Amino acid sequence: MESSVNMMKFSDSSLMNPSDDSSSPYYLHPSDNPGALLVSEIFNGANYVAWSRSISIALTVKNKLAFVDGSLPQPSPNNTKLQVAWLRANNLVLSWLMNSIAKEIRGSLLYFNTAYDIWDELKVRYLRSDGPRVFTLEKSLSSISQGSNSITEYFSDFKTLWDEYISYRPLPKCNCGILNTCTCAILKNLADRQQADYVMKFLIGLHESYSAIRSQLLLSPLPSMGKVFSLLLQEESQRSLTNAVGLPLDSHAMAATQPPRQILSNVSKFSKFKGKPEITCSHCGFSGHLADKCFQIIGYPPGWKGPRGKRFNSTRLPNANSASSLEQNSTIPNIPFSQEQIQNLITLANSLSNSSINSNSAVNTASTS
Repeated sequence: MESSVNMMKFSDSSLMNPSDDSSSPYYLHPSDNPGALLVSEIFNGANYVAWSRSISIALTVKNKLAFVDGSLPQPSPNNTKLQVAWLRANNLVLSWLMNSIAKEIRGSLLYFNTAYDIWDELKVRYLRSDGPRVFTLEKSLSSISQGSNSITEYFSDFKTLWDEYISYRPLPKCNCGILNTCTCAILKNLADRQQADYVMKFLIGLHESYSAIRSQLLLSPLPSMGKVFSLLLQEESQRSLTNAVGLPLDSHAMAATQPPRQILSNVSKFSKFKGKPEITCSHCGFSGHLADKCFQIIGYPPGWKGPRGKRFNSTRLPNANSASSLEQNSTIPNIPFSQEQIQNLITLANSLSNSSINSNSAVNTASTS
């Protein structure tokens, strides 16, 4: 009855030329061609549910869904214009279907005459019994977890499974009309329960680092999935910002932010890897000269204006012993140096040490001559 009404409507509205009416399923847009690929996902026999859903959406946009769902059967041959328009549109849809089917399957459908016949044949062949598939989906939904994926990646994987699952387990519909007058809102309650299960299963698979925000979501009335996803995405963005601020600085930045005494102490700690001994005074404990050249023993040269005493020297670089004392009196941050950075700092320390030795030798030689 419905198909007859549709045919009468289309035939009356486009009696002269049905293909000229843009609101008619017989209408062919100039961009419509039989070589077009409506969907990016090719049907391979294992993805019937997702593929049929994508094709249905594309055909609805093209106003051609009636050619595959059986609501617009082939008109009577007596109406020549309508018959021609139907055949053109049907063959166009048939071509679109064939283009989106894998070559291995396409050969077995080549001699079907209508798009509806192909659609129905694929449904009979590949729409599996829901028992095994629902079992697989239930198992996947119970075991899926975020792991190292981002929130967006985890949500996309989870929603793909969930959408297929509810396609096998849709909410019940009332066919007798009694629920139309029901005041207990049983269908709404069922929909709310399904939505709660949706959110709950998603939260179960979250990484444990999100346990705090997950606990907050579970304590309050469970929000919608859209709200949950938005909150988790904000949390992820905040963590990314925090991690970016807390990243280790590069070698130049670390050297600039460290006090000089700490840098020299760190260099002294790693100088033992170089294998080159430092010249250290056995009397005063400072590096850069030996005891026979120590001013505290041989005396300061005439006109010496530098600091005097046990704690001072003209030019000194802390050795391993002084570095140890500095470490005992101050807390030096444990900075992760790479081997290359260590080598560069040791080279710098040795160059400073050699410069100190040369300057001290020159001063001491001048004072004794």
